[in-house]
Amino acid sequence: MVLYMDMKRFYYSAVIFTGLFLGTNDLVQAQQVVGVQEAIRMTLERNVQIKQAALNKDLAEQDLFQSKSNLLPDLSASVDQNFRYGFGFDLTSGRIVNNTWTKGTSGSVGSSVNLFQGFQQVNQIKANKLQLESTATQVDKIKNDLILNVLVNYLEAITNHEMMVASEDQIALSKQQFSLDSIQFAVGNKTIADLAKSKNQVATNELNKVNLKNSYEMSLLTLKQLMEMPPETEISLERPNLESVLVHAEDKNAVDIYQKALTLQPDIRKSGLDKEVALKQIDIAKGGYYPTLNLNVSYGTNYSSATTRQTDPLDPATLFRVPFGQQISDNKSFFTGLSLAIPIFSRNQNKVNVAKAKIGFKQAEASEQLAKNNLNKAVNQAVLDVNAAKQRYSSATVAFESAETAFKATKERYDIGMANSLELFTAQTERNKAEFDLIQAKYNVIFRSKIIDYYIGNPIQFDNN
Repeated sequence: MVLYMDMKRFYYSAVIFTGLFLGTNDLVQAQQVVGVQEAIRMTLERNVQIKQAALNKDLAEQDLFQSKSNLLPDLSASVDQNFRYGFGFDLTSGRIVNNTWTKGTSGSVGSSVNLFQGFQQVNQIKANKLQLESTATQVDKIKNDLILNVLVNYLEAITNHEMMVASEDQIALSKQQFSLDSIQFAVGNKTIADLAKSKNQVATNELNKVNLKNSYEMSLLTLKQLMEMPPETEISLERPNLESVLVHAEDKNAVDIYQKALTLQPDIRKSGLDKEVALKQIDIAKGGYYPTLNLNVSYGTNYSSATTRQTDPLDPATLFRVPFGQQISDNKSFFTGLSLAIPIFSRNQNKVNVAKAKIGFKQAEASEQLAKNNLNKAVNQAVLDVNAAKQRYSSATVAFESAETAFKATKERYDIGMANSLELFTAQTERNKAEFDLIQAKYNVIFRSKIIDYYIGNPIQFDNN
């Protein structure tokens, strides 16, 4: 009996020393501590999808700028230089030339402006403004989706880590029992079957730890990838305080949450803007039925080497070629004109454009309604989930306390020979399962509560232990 007590004290001392050593070793590694807000911040700063959406917004800004610029008159200048040999009529000199080289130069400056085009340009500006807002909302939508992904993976990693730590405690407990059973077996108080059961419990718990460690590392890797962080970076996560969540987790009204979410969720805002854009596309298409009116203005001059003059009409010897500068001055011309184009029949193109625009509007209406329906469904599901999560946590707490009490009682009976190894194995397995269920239930309450915050626009943050 004395030997048994000495071995038991030695084992407890070894377990405590090992725990202290492992804890100190973790501190020495000085891992980077990343809170959920910091994880969200890094994700939003580094994520490539957000950068792509921001570039799409820049493109939409350029489209808006171009549609506004289309209201302005254009301005262009041109200069032509040509050489011709042979027979032909020279427009500048107004005479026929033959068997000689003729050099011609002309230059002009012209401008045109659209005075009326069925309000298509004005409506295009309005449509592009709405499209810019929609594109900006897409950036917010991507950010919202990423925030939710970070929250999911962050809590999943914490859950897996806490279960892994619990499995280590379970391994220590089962190893302690195996050591004691080995001593009892050596003195003839336990059978080989008892020792085998005890050894099997150690192996089962070690297998649980391996599986949970893999799950933890995988969830942590996914979180690092969201943050665009190198996989080899050592980080640790902050655990949220469940008590503060339970204090503020009063029953929510799904209708109130939905009404507030309608004004905050980027999905709803974007679908509404897309519907307005589609409505403007109808007005743009209808503009094709109207006539278009353009104003054109130009100024130019020209020169030809074939242009000659005779100072004395009766004396051919006075014939001379008109200098370049004088021709440029003499040949100046100014032109202005209005052009009106009236569509009579466009092979049903305008009719088809209007019909397609109306169909696009109906599609946008359907998309908006679908987004609202999905949000309503998600909000109601979230409210049900948070209430169910609180009830499950309460039940899991009671179940763990009961399983813990049952295990301790069975172990006491086992130690004095009143229970067999199968009963102890069953009690410990049920106790371990209840502990895992309690951990999962605890973080499920936190996650479901934060989902409500997500829908009503509250910042995602934890009150840490």
